[in-house]
Amino acid sequence: MTAQRTGVSKLRTPEEARQFLRDNGITVVEFARQNGLDRHAVNDALRGVGKGNFGKSHQAAIALGIKRDPDSCTKTATSRHKPTRSAKAGKASAAKVGSKKRK
Repeated sequence: MTAQRTGVSKLRTPEEARQFLRDNGITVVEFARQNGLDRHAVNDALRGVGKGNFGKSHQAAIALGIKRDPDSCTKTATSRHKPTRSAKAGKASAAKVGSKKRK
């Protein structure tokens, strides 16, 4: 049995990204405005001119789905980590210390 990856979307090629915009009736300028990007960077990403490694072209490639967001692998929906015993003991001992009455 193979494990399925959830939440990981398939990357688009520049041609697929351009077709996505056409299918949804969105112009390059409108897409750039909606995402706070430079229209020239979006157009270059769609044409495949640059690699989109840095700056505006990188942001445009991520918004178009051509590149994966570098933070997407580090964000988790739920944490799988359980608190350690020392963390639990620390909270319990702190509560006991504060509850003692001084004479």
